[in-house]
Formats: sequence, C-alpha cells, structure tokens
Amino acid sequence: MNFLDGTQRVRMHVQPPVAGYWYSNVVGRLQQVRMILHEDGRQRRVMLENINGKRRIVDLDDWYGLDLALHSPGIDRRRRRGS
Repeated sequence: MNFLDGTQRVRMHVQPPVAGYWYSNVVGRLQQVRMILHEDGRQRRVMLENINGKRRIVDLDDWYGLDLALHSPGIDRRRRRGS
C-alpha cells in the first residue's frame, strides 16, 4: 500500500460510531453521536451534535477521518463491572 498515491484512505479513528456516546476531538471539543443513518441496511451517515447544540451530518468515511476519542467515562466503568 502506497500512502503517497492517495488510492487508499488511512483511517485514524477505528471505533465505529455509537448513538448517544460522546467523543472529543484533538482540541477537546465534545461531539455526541445523535443518530446513525442507514441506507439499504448499512450505516451510511452519522449525525453529530456539539456541546452548543449545533448539528451536522457526516458520511461514514468522513467519520473515520475525524480523529475522535471516546469521551463517555461511564462506558469504561460499566465494562469493568461486567454490566
């Protein structure tokens, strides 16, 4: 794979979007996945809402390029408890 020729996108973000979960970008701004839009039974777009209530829709390829980190701290606690 040649990263210089642009034939294949490198995905920085490897986690799939989960509705209701909060993510933070590299400067710490929060984004919540409000919903996942499907077409033909497959995930196609993601609706994001920032902390100020502004919403935007990105396609799934753009989602993986956003370089977001999972921010919802309760998720890790539930996983450790085994719930």
